[in-house]
Amino acid sequence: MNNLKNTIMKASLCALLIALCATIGAQSFDFDPIRPEIVSARLAGYGGPYTTLEAGIDTLSTNPAALAFVKPEWSFSRIAANVSGPLFDLPAVFQSSDIPSAVLDLVAENNGLYVGGEVTGPIAIAKVDKNFGFGIFNRVITNANIPSLSKANVYAGAELLLVGGYGMTILNSGPHSLSLGIQVKGFVQTLFDESGNSLTVLTNFSNMDADSIPVVLSTGFGIDAGVLYKLGDLSVGITCKDAFTPVFSTHYANLSAFGGGTPDSSVQFATIDPELSAGVAYSIPFPEDWFALTSLKFMLDYQDIIPLFKPLHRNPLLNVALGTELVLVNIVSLRAGINETYLTAGVGLDLAIFKIDFAMYGKELGLEPGKRPCLNMAFGLSFEY
Repeated sequence: MNNLKNTIMKASLCALLIALCATIGAQSFDFDPIRPEIVSARLAGYGGPYTTLEAGIDTLSTNPAALAFVKPEWSFSRIAANVSGPLFDLPAVFQSSDIPSAVLDLVAENNGLYVGGEVTGPIAIAKVDKNFGFGIFNRVITNANIPSLSKANVYAGAELLLVGGYGMTILNSGPHSLSLGIQVKGFVQTLFDESGNSLTVLTNFSNMDADSIPVVLSTGFGIDAGVLYKLGDLSVGITCKDAFTPVFSTHYANLSAFGGGTPDSSVQFATIDPELSAGVAYSIPFPEDWFALTSLKFMLDYQDIIPLFKPLHRNPLLNVALGTELVLVNIVSLRAGINETYLTAGVGLDLAIFKIDFAMYGKELGLEPGKRPCLNMAFGLSFEY
């Protein structure tokens, strides 16, 4: 019996040593997966992708169940940009001869700094029609989070996203309609990503020192699901984005190592947190012979419900989104709303050949309203018919 115990102890010790060696050799790294997105100035204008929206190509960002009711639309291309941060101070920073020092001065003045930018396009080939929607989109991303003079995280890179969804009507009786939807997506992201001393990180990125900045390659796939109920002009929707979205990331020491296919870590597995949201909307019906007023809708969502059940969560008021859109003569769209306790405003022009959208809105980076406000601007030029 003693010999058996000794044998088991020795085997367990060997297994533990092997596991420790494997862990040391793996050189794990910290990287939070980035949620794939399609930039839309239209959605930004009234406070986000509401769960009840049938919004043409943008339905790929709202609720897959809405594909059961959406009007047919093609997208041939789109340029949609969104920028975040102290937008009126940034021009002076980029005009400075010493950009890292100018950024750190801004960090000291504001007790921290957040700057972000993303552009979807020009690849934006998509179609929604007959319960079905699909699309392929590219996105360029930049982000700098500098909470103090000694700490910074900066990443910049590109994303390619493929999405396909189907919405099926399971009830259609008089004014009552009920649909279910599911959407799958696959994506690839290549990012320069570095964390550490603020001055070092900013210097490397401002000089685009590819031999000093690590590279992260991420691939993933995901599932969105939703349900939409309609009673005449009233809609009620529930959607869960990224219900299951695993991401596999590989770290490379620099661009040369990435080009040579020599990672310095094992593949890291993580999942993107699911976003569960619910909302209602009401569209005011206008007589068909009214030329000036085309449509008017009001939308209310409670977004990202799941984190409210975690120990440390944001103020529940930050999850409320309220928006409206008024369309005039089928050309001009006026948008407004409240999201994360901040006002949103936008305007859109449908010029037949192309569409132009512009929006300004606020976001809260902290856990309480007014703690870390962030100004955002979005612009879109789309060729959708």
